[in-house]
Amino acid sequence: MMAAIDVKGAAVDYRYGFASARRLKTPADFSAVLRAPRDRSIRAARQLLSINAMWVVNAIIRPPAGSVRFGVTVGKRNARRSVDRTLIKRILREACRHQAAAFEAHAARASARIDVAVRLKAPLVDPRGETLAMRVWRRQVRAEADDLLQDTLSQMAQQLSASSSESG
Repeated sequence: MMAAIDVKGAAVDYRYGFASARRLKTPADFSAVLRAPRDRSIRAARQLLSINAMWVVNAIIRPPAGSVRFGVTVGKRNARRSVDRTLIKRILREACRHQAAAFEAHAARASARIDVAVRLKAPLVDPRGETLAMRVWRRQVRAEADDLLQDTLSQMAQQLSASSSESG
């Protein structure tokens, strides 16, 4: 855990930051998560979001075991305005920040590296096809992101503990 001193002299905790080491950056990183074999990955979806998560166990890996990287994708097809895409990415990153410590704990226990890719898979419209109000879709995106990340974490914990008990 890193602590620094801010402008006013107070200690700042970067544990929940979204540093460069916590991001999927290159197209190759994203495609590796999307193409991961079913026995080392989890796929889940809700109305607006989908998530793909993969893990690598007991290998020489970069970044090292016990680390978690998140990637967020929001396409123009589903959110036309760039300000909406940016806001959605910010909301998704914030949801990932809050779950990062739990993911890292599971990764460290299993000596694994975990990569998670979250994407907006559907336009922000109601069942009648009308655009949702910003207040509505902001809450819906965050609620779905929290739910998906929590479900993924619980599924991953089960699979990682099962694989470690089989190999151990």
